[in-house]
Amino acid sequence: MCTFPDNFRVRGYGSFASVDELCTSNMAPRSVRIPSRLPILLVSGGVLLPGSSMRIPVHAPRNMQLVKNHVMKRNSLSSIIIGVAATTSKDPQTEDLAALHGIGTAAVVAQVTGTNWPKPAYTLLVTGLCRFRLDDFVQEKPYPIAHVTQLDKLPGDLTDVNDDELAALLDTFKEKASLLVDMLDITVPVVAKLKKMLDSLPSQHLPDVFASIVKATYKEKLQVLDAVGLRERFEKTLPLLIRQIEGLRLLQNSKEQGNKKSKKIPDVRIVVKPPGEGGRRPLRIVGDQDDDGEVDEITELENKIKQANLPAQALKVATRELKRLKKMPAAMPDHAVIRNYLELMAELPWSKSSPYQLDITHAREDLDADHYGLDKLKQRVMEYLAVRQLKNNLRGPILCFVGPPGVGKTSVGRSIAHILGREFHRISLGGVVDSSDIRGHRRTYIGSMPGRVVQGLRTVGTNNPLFLLDEVDKLGRSMQGDPASALLEVLDPEQNAHFTDHYLNVPFDLSQVIFIATANTTATIPPALLDRMEVISVPGYTQEEKHNIATRHLVPKQLKEHGLTGEELQFSEEGLKSIIGRYTREAGVRTLERRLGAVCRAVAVKVAEGLPKPKQHAVENKESKEEDKTDDVHAVDEDIKVPHVDHPPNLPIVIDNHAVKDILGVSQNYIC
Repeated sequence: MCTFPDNFRVRGYGSFASVDELCTSNMAPRSVRIPSRLPILLVSGGVLLPGSSMRIPVHAPRNMQLVKNHVMKRNSLSSIIIGVAATTSKDPQTEDLAALHGIGTAAVVAQVTGTNWPKPAYTLLVTGLCRFRLDDFVQEKPYPIAHVTQLDKLPGDLTDVNDDELAALLDTFKEKASLLVDMLDITVPVVAKLKKMLDSLPSQHLPDVFASIVKATYKEKLQVLDAVGLRERFEKTLPLLIRQIEGLRLLQNSKEQGNKKSKKIPDVRIVVKPPGEGGRRPLRIVGDQDDDGEVDEITELENKIKQANLPAQALKVATRELKRLKKMPAAMPDHAVIRNYLELMAELPWSKSSPYQLDITHAREDLDADHYGLDKLKQRVMEYLAVRQLKNNLRGPILCFVGPPGVGKTSVGRSIAHILGREFHRISLGGVVDSSDIRGHRRTYIGSMPGRVVQGLRTVGTNNPLFLLDEVDKLGRSMQGDPASALLEVLDPEQNAHFTDHYLNVPFDLSQVIFIATANTTATIPPALLDRMEVISVPGYTQEEKHNIATRHLVPKQLKEHGLTGEELQFSEEGLKSIIGRYTREAGVRTLERRLGAVCRAVAVKVAEGLPKPKQHAVENKESKEEDKTDDVHAVDEDIKVPHVDHPPNLPIVIDNHAVKDILGVSQNYIC
């Protein structure tokens, strides 16, 4: 028995399946032998022909019982054959079996969609197999079952192959059908499939298939269904094809005449200017391109592309897209897509580079000024910078700083960019699970955008920045792709000179970009990606190093952020060691910085409470001016004699071991 959830996917339906569905359907019309008894599905307002597909919404109680008891209780839909009979009643929930048409279509159920909650509602996708005649009903409830007689010819029956008139009729039909296929507004692959179907299908199936494509009334479809003989079927269907062809010709001629008239009549607009002298509103006729903001913007975009100094291949693509943009109306959806693409092409730094400024003698001083300790890391960075100074076009290794959080991996990368005079851009890769985040989305998708590498180049505005790939060990993997594999081309010096973003779709040279990665561990980095990087271990800080970092960097920084000065707050050696040893158990200094911030906030409260209150000036009114002068003197004397002054605390406030305990509480053996 087939089981369905409470809600399964509901697809939209029309009276008949589209031409694309007809071409891609696996249920091609074929000669079959149907059972002598079939359950009957009542259809109002539509006619199913052999070889065509139709979506039937199930509303009537008898149709609902047929779906529940006959269709959904089967293990597979492939063996379910039902009879589809049209009814003359316009009520979709009709129960009148006497109103059924005498000839119906045996069909196979291809799909069942719908929902079971809050009430059952189904839609059947059926494909017609052959005609049958309704003889009598053997069951009417809960759903009708009837004796039927198959009307179409079975395999092995003789056909009139020597009938010259029928052969001429068949040739005429194929000629008109081929012409109709060429005139239909469908895609090229569908046209090819229809023409292949026209050549490969047996002649007895062609009238039914094309009668289901053309526009015809309900009565005309019933006449085609009633045409059991092959000659009669061609005679009923051929006029429908000819009428459809003539209608399409008239439509094409009217469009061509309308286009010719629109070319002769210039596009004019009447511009009403604000009232001039004398209150008159002068009218001015504006031509097709005068004061046209859209044309001016396209011209400006064209000038930007010319000034961007694009490579030959990128310039060829940009020129082609610009021509399309000029011919395309602004209301079309592709207009905005092409325009955004060309703006990206114009803003990318194809040939704009930062000037080279590397002074190795001051590099060590800059590193020591920003970072304390990290001797091995600084030594490797100095080697890297020295080789780059000797050979500027070096395709150096990809450095990967591996160490615990808070030890300065990111800040070292920023310092390297400052020493080299390069623009710095950080790309956070933590939690990225889609390879399109690296290589971009193709422009065929709605809302597509370039990858993070191209976006970063657009942001920095130079083609030789320093990119910091942060948290490279936290890349994910999903059904959307593997971003770690997408990084292989980016980080490989032999490949990134021709890096192609899916959105940009033209090569961009990344050989001048310096890539530095950071990670907390190498265990989760894929081997292929790890092989392209040189791993440099960044160890955690000792307590002595933390003490020096706090004294040189963290304490001045926290005092400045909290509006304090060294005259108001001072940390004793004992207090700093207490904070480092008892309240920060970590490899980096982030928790230490938070603890120092907590102490600064507590001291800021004390300092703010001890400041004198601002003097309040009373607003004098007329009544106060008319009061007795003696009362004013007494009031002033009272204010002088009873001043309200807050005494500030004794400054500076020195943070020692006891003060740390009072502010931060009992010493912790863990990071909180």
